[in-house]
Amino acid sequence: MSLLSALLCVIAAGGIYAALPRPACPVGAIRPVSRPSVNVLDLVGFVFGVVFFPPAFIGMAEASGGMALLALACLLPASVSLVFFTVSVRQETSWVRFFGNGFEFTQFGMRARVLYEELKKVQVRQWQASGWVAWFQSTIGSSGRRSAVLLNGAESTLTLVFKRKDGAKFTISSELIPDLQRILIGMDRAGVDLPEGISEVQRRKIRQRRERMYGPPPSEPPRAEQTNVARIAALIEHARRSIGG
Repeated sequence: MSLLSALLCVIAAGGIYAALPRPACPVGAIRPVSRPSVNVLDLVGFVFGVVFFPPAFIGMAEASGGMALLALACLLPASVSLVFFTVSVRQETSWVRFFGNGFEFTQFGMRARVLYEELKKVQVRQWQASGWVAWFQSTIGSSGRRSAVLLNGAESTLTLVFKRKDGAKFTISSELIPDLQRILIGMDRAGVDLPEGISEVQRRKIRQRRERMYGPPPSEPPRAEQTNVARIAALIEHARRSIGG
C-alpha cells in the first residue's frame, strides 16, 4: 500500500461519513445528552481506526513471525473505533416523544409506541453510577424495544420507569422532560396510578389542572335523582300489577 493510496482511502472514508444520512429528530422530542458530543465520538473513532487498522492489515499480509503477531495485536485497539461509532449512532438515533395518550421511544431506528393505558405501573427511581459505568449506561446501556434507557449522562439522576403490562420497561431521566406535569396529567386521565414519589399536594395540583384542561371526570348521578328513578319504577310496576289483577 503506497502513501497515495492510503491518503485516498482516508479521503474516501471522510466522504462516506459526510454523505451518510442524518436522522431527523421530530419537533418536541427528547434526545439523550451526549458526553462527549457526537462529533467528538466520531473523531476519536476515526483516530483509532486510522492509526491501528492499517498496520494490522499490512502487517498480517507482509510480515511474519513476531511482527505478524504484533500486527495482529493492533486489531484490539483498532476495534475500539467500532465502539465509539456505535455509541455515536445510538446517540443520533435515540429520542422519546410524548403524546397526550402515551409516548414513542426510538432507538437505533427501532420504534416502540406505548399507550398510558398499557402501563402496569410507573415508578420514580434514583439512578446512580460513577465514572465509566454512568457513561456506559447513558449511551449503550439499553437492549432494544423491551428495555430502553434515555438518561442525561450524569452520575446521579432521578428517573421515571414506565413498566408495561407485557414486561417491557422504559427508563427516562426526569430532568430531560420539559413539561413533566403534562405527562402526569395524561397518565392520570388514562387511569394510571401516579408514581409513589409524588406528594399529595402535587397530586391535587395535577388533578386540578386536569379538570381545568379536560373538565371533571364523569360521575354517578346524584343520590336524589337515583331515588326518584327508583320511585317512578316502583309506581309503574305497582300500576302494572293493579291492571293485571
